[in-house]
Amino acid sequence: MAVPGPTNMNMHTLPHYILCSVVFTVLYMSVHGQDSTKKKTTLHSLTHDLYHSFMKVEEKRQDSSFFQKSEASFKRYEGKAIRRIYIVNLSFSLNVQDTASNFMNTLTRAADRLQSNTKDWIIREMLFVKKGQPVDPYRLADNERFLRDQNFIKDARILVRPVEEYPDSVDLYVRLRDVFSWGAEVNTSGVNNVKASIYDANFLGMAQRLQYTLQYAKNRNPIVGSEIRYRKTSILGSFINLEAGYSMINQGGLATENETAYFLTLDRPLYTPNARHAGGLQVSHNQSTNVFGKPTPLFSDYKYQLGDVWLGYNIGVNKQKRNGTDDRRRRFVSMRYFNQHFSQLPKLDTFDPHYTNKRYVLGQFTWYKIDFYKTNYIYGFGRTEDLPVGMTRKATIGAVQVDSLRRMYAGWEFDHWLVDKHENYWNYTLALGTNFYKREWQDNSTLLNISWYSRLMDFTKFKIRQYANISYAGIYNQHVYESLHINNEYGLDEFSTDSIRARQRLSLGTETTLYTRWSILGFKIGFLAFARGTLMEPPQLGIWRGGLFPSLGGGVRTRNENLIFGTIEARFTWFPHTLYGVNNFNITVRSNLRVKFTGSFVQAPWFALVK
Repeated sequence: MAVPGPTNMNMHTLPHYILCSVVFTVLYMSVHGQDSTKKKTTLHSLTHDLYHSFMKVEEKRQDSSFFQKSEASFKRYEGKAIRRIYIVNLSFSLNVQDTASNFMNTLTRAADRLQSNTKDWIIREMLFVKKGQPVDPYRLADNERFLRDQNFIKDARILVRPVEEYPDSVDLYVRLRDVFSWGAEVNTSGVNNVKASIYDANFLGMAQRLQYTLQYAKNRNPIVGSEIRYRKTSILGSFINLEAGYSMINQGGLATENETAYFLTLDRPLYTPNARHAGGLQVSHNQSTNVFGKPTPLFSDYKYQLGDVWLGYNIGVNKQKRNGTDDRRRRFVSMRYFNQHFSQLPKLDTFDPHYTNKRYVLGQFTWYKIDFYKTNYIYGFGRTEDLPVGMTRKATIGAVQVDSLRRMYAGWEFDHWLVDKHENYWNYTLALGTNFYKREWQDNSTLLNISWYSRLMDFTKFKIRQYANISYAGIYNQHVYESLHINNEYGLDEFSTDSIRARQRLSLGTETTLYTRWSILGFKIGFLAFARGTLMEPPQLGIWRGGLFPSLGGGVRTRNENLIFGTIEARFTWFPHTLYGVNNFNITVRSNLRVKFTGSFVQAPWFALVK
C-alpha cells in the first residue's frame, strides 16, 4: 500500500514545482489588483519583486546557524506556573526566530491571501502543556518539536515570558509559521504516461490533508485511473491520526501489479515520554487488476487482505512524577498482531515469499532515553531540524508463521545517537535477529550501521557539512528470508536493479554538502559531491567483475521553506562497474528529504532491521 506523499520523483518533476508556483502567482496577481496594505499593485512592482526573488543573495542575519539542546532555553523557568498560553500564527513575511525580520513583497502578500493558516483551536489541540501546570523544560521542548514535525508547519517556537506582577508565573507564546500547503506533482515518462497529484496538506486550516491523483497511460484500459486520500492529524485533540483512501492505481507496499485498494489507518504515536499509551490499526483490501493487458501467464492475479494492530504502554511515567525529576529514562512494553491473508493466490511455478499468507504475534520490551538538539542545515536550508540524542534498546520475541512454516522469532536492536565535544553528530545501529525451528537457528540476521555528520563549517559566503557512513549486513543459514539487496540506503540507492543480491554486504561512503546563500524564486541552493562503494558477497565473478560496486557523483539540493514540498535533490551518479544492463550513468531526483526521526519515541514491534 502506497504511503502518503512523494518519496521519489523522476527527472521531469522538478520543473513543474517551479513553473506552477510562478504561473499561479502571476495569474493571481493579474486578477487581484490590491495587496494587503491596500496599495495598488503595479506591473512595475510585480516585475521588481519577481526579479529580486529570482536571484537573491540573503543577508547574514537571515542565514544563521545554531546547535543547541532543545530544553536549554526553558531551564531557567522550571517549576514556574503557566498562567496563559497565546497562539501567534505568523504571516509569510515574518520569521519565528526574528520578529524584526520582514521580507514582505508582492509574492508573500499573494501567498498570505491564498493561504488558510492553521486555526488557533487546532494548535491548542496539539498542545500537551496546559494552563496551571508547572513549566517542564523537556515537555515544552517535546511539544515544540511535535509542532515542527507537522508537514504543514514550517517552524515553531514556544517562548516563555515572565509575568512582572506574579514572579512565580509565566506566559507561553506559541509562535509558528505555516508553509503554503497547496501542492502539485507531475510525473511523466513521455506524453503517453502521465501521473499528476494535487493536494492541500492543511485543508481549511484544520490539520487535514486531502489529495487526488490521476494517472493517464495510453496502453491502459481504462485509459485513466485515480486515487483519493484523506488524513486528519490528532482527531479531537486525542493525538490519534486517521488516514483513509481508495485507489485504482495502487503500486506501493506488496503490490507487484497495478491494484485496486481501499484502506483505513489509525495511529497514535508516543509523542512525548510522558504519554502513557501508543498504538495503531491498519486494515486494507487489495486486488490486482490487469489494466495494461498483460498475457495471462505474465499477469499475477491475486487478492489479499491486511490486518495489523498494536498497542503499547509506557512504564515509569508515574514514578518520574512522584520523584519530581525527569532523567528521561523510560520502559515501554507492546504487542502486535499482523495478518496478511490471500483469498486468491497467483499461479506460480516456484515459491515466492511475496505471495504467501503471513501471521505474526510479536511482543517487545523497549528501554529508551531520548533528548533532542535543535540545529539546521542537515537536509533543510535554515529551518529548525530536530536531532535525537540518546539511546533505545529493543528486545523482541514472538510466534511467526509464513505459509505453513511456523517458527519462534527473537530479535535485539540497539540505537545510539550522540554529540561529541566538537559538535559532530554520530549515530550507530546494531540489529540481530534469529528464528528457531526444529532445534535449528534459521535466517539469522545482522546489521551494523555507523553514520557521522560533521559540525557545520560556517564561512562568509557558504556553509559546508561533511557526512560519512559505513554499514555491514549479513544473513546466515538462509531459508525464507530474501537475500540482501544493493539498491537501498545501506547499499547504492541509485543502482537501478534489485537483481544483485547476496548474503553479506559491506558499504562505505562519504558526502560533502555545500550550502550557498543563493536563492532562485525562493528556492535556496546547495551542492553536493559523494563517493560510495558496496561489496556484495559471494562474488561469483571475482572482486571487480562480480563483487565490488563503486560510485562517484555530485548534485544539487534545493528547497523553498515557504512551500509544502520538502527538500528536492538531483543527483548525477557514475558507476564504473555495473551488471544486468544497468547504465553506467544515472540521474535521479528525490523529494521530501529530511532527518529520519519518526516523530514517536517508540515504534510498533517488528523484526530487527535488515535490508
